[in-house]
Amino acid sequence: MKYKKAQGRFKKTLLSLCTAAILASPLAFADSFTVDRLSLFINDGTSTYEDRRLNQEKINLPSNLSSTFSQSTGAHGESIWRWQIKNTGRSTFNNLRLTGLIDLDIDAQNNTFFNEHGELLSLDVPQGYLAPDRWEVGEPGYFKGDLVHRAAKGNLQNRSDLTSNNPDDPSMALSLPLDRLYAGEAVEVTAVLGDKNLKNGLLQTDGVSLKDYPNVFQFYAKKIFDPYGVIGISQNSLITTGTLVNDAGEVWMWGFRNSGQQGNGSRSWASNAAPEKVKGLQNIKFVTGGAYHLLALSRDGDLYGWGQSGYGETGCQPTTSIYVASPCKVLGDITQVGVGEYFSVALDNQGQVWTFGHNLYGQLGNGERKNSQKPVAVNLNGEKARLIGGAYEGAFAVTEEGHVWAWGDNEASGLGFQGSKYGVQSIVRTPTRVPNLEPYAKQIVYIAGGNGWGEALLDDGTVIGWGLHASLGIGVRKTNISSPEPVVIMKNVKQLFARYVGSFALTHDGEIYTWGQTGGSAFPMIYGDKATLRANTHGKVVAIGGGKEHLFYRSDDGNLYGVGYNDLYKINQSKCCAPVVDWPGVKITVDK
Repeated sequence: MKYKKAQGRFKKTLLSLCTAAILASPLAFADSFTVDRLSLFINDGTSTYEDRRLNQEKINLPSNLSSTFSQSTGAHGESIWRWQIKNTGRSTFNNLRLTGLIDLDIDAQNNTFFNEHGELLSLDVPQGYLAPDRWEVGEPGYFKGDLVHRAAKGNLQNRSDLTSNNPDDPSMALSLPLDRLYAGEAVEVTAVLGDKNLKNGLLQTDGVSLKDYPNVFQFYAKKIFDPYGVIGISQNSLITTGTLVNDAGEVWMWGFRNSGQQGNGSRSWASNAAPEKVKGLQNIKFVTGGAYHLLALSRDGDLYGWGQSGYGETGCQPTTSIYVASPCKVLGDITQVGVGEYFSVALDNQGQVWTFGHNLYGQLGNGERKNSQKPVAVNLNGEKARLIGGAYEGAFAVTEEGHVWAWGDNEASGLGFQGSKYGVQSIVRTPTRVPNLEPYAKQIVYIAGGNGWGEALLDDGTVIGWGLHASLGIGVRKTNISSPEPVVIMKNVKQLFARYVGSFALTHDGEIYTWGQTGGSAFPMIYGDKATLRANTHGKVVAIGGGKEHLFYRSDDGNLYGVGYNDLYKINQSKCCAPVVDWPGVKITVDK
């Protein structure tokens, strides 16, 4: 609550070192107000939760919502506070409304309780963000009831009649509808406090000494995508090997492990041996791999590689053998990792892309043909990448500047610009911007590709694809038809896995759809020339992954199931070389 101000009252100091650090800045009025309260309210239509920062910090969230908080200073000296709220559970939060509230005391000379007032400037927000639809200014406990209570319930409306002729000592609140937050999804919430450089938001001033330097409060949010939001099944090109990450951050392997894939110091490992934990790896959040090599990314940003490394695809160098039998640390400060058949791509927290491994088809993007055991820095014309993805013999990067870059083999226009026909290589050795994908760049949350085609998942659940039409699930089976123009494949998708000749998609409703080429070993059963709903008798699906010609999925019963090309005990753990496993698949047993 505010302390009521009398004329000539004493000037208060900032209430905490935390607040002082963020507000003692180029703000013209940095020493002229106190932040009494900064709160984010989350309401689901039934319950209200508060995440209060700065003064009297208080975090009251349900166990399956996590919260992180950061603060910075903007170009005009404005204070910027950000929350990242993530749904770490397996259920959806529905009917969500977010409300930001800030309570300021103006400490200017000659300021009184009756000098202060607030008003709405605008509800406009930066492009791509969710905007508030309700607002209010008022004094908690003094003006028409309890503003905090009304804000928390999400029932804000313009109930204030504060004007320069009818002033009060206002707190400011802005509220926006988030609707729902699916399992594994996160939302970035931003609150900004600045001066007249901010044209949008709620204004507070004392109308006397600070009338030329008002406090302006903005509030907006956007959903963000964490490629590794659901710990569990790897997405890779592994041919005969199975792998997952359990809830403890341990990596487990089964099936073929005779090229060092078990990661326990021995190149040889029996395929019919029970699933085994990789030694020395902990706190892992994601695993991926190529044909016979693996990469593991820890929650601390450390990247590890092991397995077959004839081209340097593990990143473990120098090696005297083409097999790396124990994980080595390749890079630090890594946020994302992807693979092709025999090469790897990683993204660090500064937006720098790194590649290593096979380079015959330009997969490393460095303009050369030589393979590399060492990570190679990829030049995106000075731009910073925010998202990466591997294709069969190529890679993609989406930058913060809103561009999509690609390099490698562009046969059948699989990189998104005009290429050769299917089966004829078209090598692009340096990163090249993909004009056809730039209209979607800011919406892309996943990008990857296969042999002559590529796909992206947009933040609204739409899947788009380009290149070889036979792999895109649009009713085409002939491999002589391709185009660099993106087409819409399906919508309502939560998770996408694109690999080799086809794709798997998990919808927000927990259903699996597959599509891709229909010729070959298990392809007709795994894929389909159109996006095809697959039968599942094991309950709602919560995560998908797999390898080159097979799929693993986790059901909400907690079990893991396998479908597709079965060899070397990868799916049917009692048979070496059994026929393909049809839907709904068989249960995979892994010690957890």
